[in-house]
Amino acid sequence: MPAQQPCRSFRDEGLEGQLTGSSILITGTSSGIGVETAKALFTTSATLYLTARNLDKVMHALGDMVSSPRVHLLKLDLESLSSVRACAAALLSKTKTLSIYIANAGVMATPEGRTKDGFETQFGTNYLGHFLLFLLLRPMLLAAVTPESNSRVVFLSSIAHRYSEVVFDNLNFDGAYDKWKAYG
Repeated sequence: MPAQQPCRSFRDEGLEGQLTGSSILITGTSSGIGVETAKALFTTSATLYLTARNLDKVMHALGDMVSSPRVHLLKLDLESLSSVRACAAALLSKTKTLSIYIANAGVMATPEGRTKDGFETQFGTNYLGHFLLFLLLRPMLLAAVTPESNSRVVFLSSIAHRYSEVVFDNLNFDGAYDKWKAYG
């Protein structure tokens, strides 16, 4: 399956080929925004490290693009902190620097459940998993800083944080579970 044409706005901004030598990690590249972000950033000539729980879905979504020597697939399940650690170790085995980390992966309005580590699914996946990954990648992000360019961290989010306040004494929403309040 051939990859679709890149995002028009990257061409308009003159970014094609402008990130040669940069390395970018994008989480959640099996569908949606992650797929489109990967397609657009591929045009910049950066080396891409793409993560997902199901790498077959990434290969299907991105087609021929994944056969490029600039594209590397890494398994990552943010519901499992051991998977987060394994992904960070795998990335470190491939590169010592990381120019950009795009925290895109997440789950939304899931039924009540727990991560492999016992946290409420949405809190564990959308926050704790990415936070641990950032902490593990921080040395790589700092190593990528040059006098000409800083590293970047981009956390995708939504306005849904307004759905509820943080309930610090019940982060797992034990008792009455509301999937939208837990998401927010």
